[in-house]
Amino acid sequence: MRGVAIIWLLSSYYLISLTSYELPTKPSISLASLQRLNQVTSATQAQQILQQATQDSPNRLFASIQIPAGASSRGISDGDLAIQTRLVNKQYSIEELCFDAVSGHRDANRASWAVVCIMTASVSSTILVQSITVGPEILRFVVAWCTCFAPLFFAGYGIARTEQLQAVLANVQRQLFPSYRKRLLQHEAGHFLMGHLLGWPIQNYQLEAGLQQAVLFYPLADEFVGVTRAQQLGFDSNRKQRDETSLEEQREASAPFYSPQGRGRRELFEQSVFRKSTNKDDKDQKRQEFSRLPKLQDPTTVWPYKGFSDAVLDQITVVSVAGVCAELLLTGSAEGGVADLQQLTVILKEASAETLTERDVRNKIRYALGFTMSQLRRHLGVLDALAEAMDEGKSVADCVYVMETCSNVNGQTLTVPDYELQRRRAYREANWLERALLGENKHLDVDENRFVQGKGGGSRKQTVRLTGDDPLYLALAISFCFFVWASNGGLSLH
Repeated sequence: MRGVAIIWLLSSYYLISLTSYELPTKPSISLASLQRLNQVTSATQAQQILQQATQDSPNRLFASIQIPAGASSRGISDGDLAIQTRLVNKQYSIEELCFDAVSGHRDANRASWAVVCIMTASVSSTILVQSITVGPEILRFVVAWCTCFAPLFFAGYGIARTEQLQAVLANVQRQLFPSYRKRLLQHEAGHFLMGHLLGWPIQNYQLEAGLQQAVLFYPLADEFVGVTRAQQLGFDSNRKQRDETSLEEQREASAPFYSPQGRGRRELFEQSVFRKSTNKDDKDQKRQEFSRLPKLQDPTTVWPYKGFSDAVLDQITVVSVAGVCAELLLTGSAEGGVADLQQLTVILKEASAETLTERDVRNKIRYALGFTMSQLRRHLGVLDALAEAMDEGKSVADCVYVMETCSNVNGQTLTVPDYELQRRRAYREANWLERALLGENKHLDVDENRFVQGKGGGSRKQTVRLTGDDPLYLALAISFCFFVWASNGGLSLH
């Protein structure tokens, strides 16, 4: 009985510790002080406002976490990553779950259903028009012709404007399925929250942007960084900046417009399709690729005129993968990681102070996935509160106030101890129609059932997998078998 009592006391203490953040506390942050965020134009100014507004808060979230220096440079094994992301003995790894959307499976199903709907509507409209005898026959013929070939117009538009068509289909899906809108909210809230925790202020956000970037951070090329640092050191930064600007303008005005020293050198460098690399320096050659960063996102255009440090790149990587990680924690699968991964790859290769190899990029992404999953699990309550505020269309200042004054940071309660699993089950039960139409994705909660117990740790069941040219060989084999069957009298045309 004594052992049972001790276990009961320990269990009670554990549950109470989970709800320690739920105790109501008086907000120590003024909403009026945060309203100035709507008037600033740089990340440096926004950081100063947020630091002043949250400095007296005992449990402030802004810039409350840090990434250990150099942690991403060391490779992390698959086993350690599975432990960190709580995917031990699961069928899919964190990389397979986060970047499964790269294959375009959901986009293909979405486009297929659009073609089916348009085909059905066009055939029905053609039959209806032909059955109507009112009006000139030529008019009915033109209308029937247009409705009959509507699927071809749709296919042509998809080839010419792929991104616009994907955005339209995503907007339609968002209107038809509320669960899809909830997924988008969690994705953008993940970017918002992790940026706030790392000290990266958000400039604005929009939820009606289709497939475009919804959470907008301040430009990476922050010109106020140099001005602030000069003022801290006691220099007259404004005068120095005016002198340097006037000298630069004089040099540019005296040089040919599209010369390396002229005013149009950057436009030629970014837009010309005939540019060639003539510099033998590897760094300059790398910067002449078509994936060059825009001017506002290029840190080499402002002080200190060099790429980001390794610590800053780690923060950017964490913020970039936060969207798909937030989707995983809610839905068990991810769809919005394609654009984030592409943008992150460009930033890591173009904005780094040192040249990164493919292995370095992969190590950073793998470490960021584990780090982000851990931090989002610690702040699930804040994540849901932020998503609700964004759904209501609140301003950035209001969203920051909601995060900083959230009374239940991790979402755990005495009645719902496993908050993460409960919210994922509730979402899955609500979006059954979407899953039936668009198919199942790889899911977070699928246990590994392919292991065979045995000596030496067991082995994995061998499954049939078609890779490379296997589908072509399979099609040729089926065609040959059909030819043999038809030649032996299996198929008769009489």
